[in-house]
Amino acid sequence: MSLKIFSGFALKVIGTLLMVIDHIGYFIPSSPAYFRWIGRIVAPMFFFLATEGYDHTRDRNKYIKRLYIAALVMFVGSIILLIPFREEAFITNNIFFTLAVNLSLIKEIEKDERNKLLIIIFILLALIAEGSFLATTQILIFYYLKQDKKKMSIAYVITSLLLIPDVQWMQVFSLPFILMYNGQRGTNIKKFFYIFYPAHIWMLFIISHYMYH
Repeated sequence: MSLKIFSGFALKVIGTLLMVIDHIGYFIPSSPAYFRWIGRIVAPMFFFLATEGYDHTRDRNKYIKRLYIAALVMFVGSIILLIPFREEAFITNNIFFTLAVNLSLIKEIEKDERNKLLIIIFILLALIAEGSFLATTQILIFYYLKQDKKKMSIAYVITSLLLIPDVQWMQVFSLPFILMYNGQRGTNIKKFFYIFYPAHIWMLFIISHYMYH
């Protein structure tokens, strides 16, 4: 019996549900601590799926461009949100930018004539993006090792356990979901995620404001 039971669509649905729980824990501090523990497995699942999308898209430039546009929209939207809530801190969540710069890094690395300056720029941008070097490490592991699941798993487990005692080490529990990916895209909901991701964060931001002020 094959354990590869999750399509890309299924993983996105699971990841989205757990992401909401994680962000409730982030924006509503009175939430149970385990909301944030659960959330540690979310980002790696989306990082893995992004490398799959990059691998199978017909136009990598268009794929990356779409992520940059989404990142810009979210950045501008978060700035606008500060106008009525100027006493709040700026929302730093922006996984679109994280994915865009890291996939740009991979694209530049793979060129026959690499531009070293661009590579350095993308690395620096990745360091200031959400997830920083940890996100970059995960994305590179998934992209370059996923054809050898054993090597990918070992590298991922090691880099996860090195984070102990930080709660982020619990990202290791995303691995079983990733290994159960069956390689099928399933229902295409990319437009839904581009809308839902910023919308739910902005909504939780506003709810948090009214709960604690």
